[in-house]
Amino acid sequence: MDGIQIHKTGATPARQTGASEPVAIAPVAAKSTANYLSALGRRLWMVLGVAVPLAVAASIVILKLPPVYLAKAEIEIRAPEIDPHLSTLVGHEVGGRDPAGQAQFVADHEVWIRSRWLAEKVVADPAVAPLVNHMTDPAFELFQSLSVLQNKKTRSFLVTLEGGDPILVKKLLDTLLAIFQKEAKRETENKLVAVRDYAEEDLKTLQKGQKALDAEITKSLAASLVIGPNGHSLIEERYALVSNMLGQKQARLSDIAQQAQMGRLFPKFDDGGEGAARASRIAQLKMEARRYGLILEQIRHNTRKFNADPAAREWSAKLNSVLDEIDELRSIKTEMAATPFEMIMEQHRREIEADRAEHDRLLAEMQKAVPEFQRIQALMADRSEKGRQVAKLEERITEFKILENAMANGDCVRIPEGGVAEPTAPVKPNRAILIAMALLGSLGLGVGLVCLLEHVDQTVRIPEHATHALGLQLLGVVPRIRRTALTQRGGHLCTLATPYSIEADAYRNIRAGLLGVADRRGPITTLLVTSAQTGEGKSTTSLNLAATCARAGERTLLLDVDLRRPSLAEVFITDRPLDDVHGLVDVLKGDLPWQRTVRSTELANLDFIPTGDPRSAPIEILGTLELKQLLAALSGHYDRVILDGPAVLGLADCRVLGRLVDAALLVVRSGAHPLMTLNRAKTMLEQSRVALAGMVFNGLTYDMDDWASYEYQPDALAGAKGLALGSDRMREPVPAGAERGEA
Repeated sequence: MDGIQIHKTGATPARQTGASEPVAIAPVAAKSTANYLSALGRRLWMVLGVAVPLAVAASIVILKLPPVYLAKAEIEIRAPEIDPHLSTLVGHEVGGRDPAGQAQFVADHEVWIRSRWLAEKVVADPAVAPLVNHMTDPAFELFQSLSVLQNKKTRSFLVTLEGGDPILVKKLLDTLLAIFQKEAKRETENKLVAVRDYAEEDLKTLQKGQKALDAEITKSLAASLVIGPNGHSLIEERYALVSNMLGQKQARLSDIAQQAQMGRLFPKFDDGGEGAARASRIAQLKMEARRYGLILEQIRHNTRKFNADPAAREWSAKLNSVLDEIDELRSIKTEMAATPFEMIMEQHRREIEADRAEHDRLLAEMQKAVPEFQRIQALMADRSEKGRQVAKLEERITEFKILENAMANGDCVRIPEGGVAEPTAPVKPNRAILIAMALLGSLGLGVGLVCLLEHVDQTVRIPEHATHALGLQLLGVVPRIRRTALTQRGGHLCTLATPYSIEADAYRNIRAGLLGVADRRGPITTLLVTSAQTGEGKSTTSLNLAATCARAGERTLLLDVDLRRPSLAEVFITDRPLDDVHGLVDVLKGDLPWQRTVRSTELANLDFIPTGDPRSAPIEILGTLELKQLLAALSGHYDRVILDGPAVLGLADCRVLGRLVDAALLVVRSGAHPLMTLNRAKTMLEQSRVALAGMVFNGLTYDMDDWASYEYQPDALAGAKGLALGSDRMREPVPAGAERGEA
């Protein structure tokens, strides 16, 4: 019994010797796998009671299951192959070579084959409708039993259909695939027609826009005075012509200046020089007049209103000016000048100035007409682009019609040739596997029910639960005492007649534990035996522990201090009514000395003091000074004084008595209370500073083989053998000290 600890009152809730303070754990956490296995062993009848009926019922249901046949077919879904040049026109709706379009096409048609509307089309088919008219909802049943699985990284699908009739299953799957292929082809054709119609509508829109641009360009050109029918700027052309003429005149002026310079360096005396200069000038003016006439003729052809055109007026004025100058030169007979070259140079300068002014004016007009010119140019560019789009779209529509005719002859869904093979053998149910699963499931349900009950059951059934949760020393484990004629005495189960039974050995272990506790903390003469609530065997424990101590040679006194439910008097006093028995109450009241209330028993060294008549004394008498003095006197006379006290919970009696004794012993019955109840009792005793020597686990009904060296045989024969051996032993005198110190 090494490591036993004593819970004693003091400054702390519990004082320990030679061991660290135990930590209370949750009730469920205290249960291990062995606890659940033990529960299964105890409640095997429950496991079988649940598993057997369920397994039998499930087996009957499985045997009555109808056979199921499976028809299957492998199909392939492919999007129509479209030329890359036409893919932009068709788009991804139809498919093409685009991977994303292919994947979307396949995914959409996979949803089709799983759809409810396709199932409704199948059951509405004239070839199938008479075969499924007995079904409540044939479309729903077909939809539920259909399965479609895609092969990895391919466009192939395995389509399966289950049913109880193999012929009907084959017929339904054949019809389903045929209708699916037909609907897929129709859907592709409709999309192609829709695409073609859309392209033709787009072509009409482009052509309409092209006509609108033509009308707008014609109207703009008719209203414009600066742009010709070919879209070129008239001002820009005149500007280029004036620029060219200005350059030529500047070059001519440079040549005349050089000739004048040469004339000054090398003068010539020629009387006919003046006439020659006038003739040259007249010839030059005639050339200009001819050029101006050509320009006016061109303007006449390009404009509708020649007389109102500003350019025509301007060039006409220049022509008139040249003609006037020719007439003026011809009218001059003799006019002296410094030199002919100076007069020619002066004339060229005037012309250059006039042309430069015309150049600047045309530049200003051209800049002013730029927005209108750009607008008309933009319209013409749009018209050209529209024409290109119309031509390209017409070409693509022609090619698409050829593609449409080719695709109309192909199939997007390929189904097996010859149809679906008729299933010959059912695929399910596999009755052997189902029955085995039913057996395992039923057994598992029974095991789970037992484990669940064990999990929610918080009652203390084995000593480890109580010791771990309460942190108390386990002084002994007492099995359930067999109720026989030898063990039943005065309403209690007593081992007086069976001293060599396994139950008597259990109480010897309790005494041995008390001796170990006494070696560490001092002698324990007065010992209070209590429990959390009534009915846990504290009086039986007090009685048998007192008998065990007496057999060991200790002078032992058993004192019944339970004033509420005294019960030990019936064991030892049978010769008179209990109402006339004097006992503890009379001693505490001062009516009798304690020596006159002591009753001897048939067991040597064991005396007994009954309670007396508790009706004549209040409960508070247990806390008086008289009881303390009585216990002191009894401690001096006896080696062991065992007090059978009341229960702890709800009563203050035990808490008061616990302060007057050397130690207290808590009795816990197996399966009687949850840990919460025991924790409350322990807490109340610790609050009253009651020293707890340990715990006795009472009434253990299973796992006794782990707590005894010999086999536990709960039968009357073992008790009778113990009596036969024990009776002779009880008649023999016990040598002094023969059993002192060891049980």
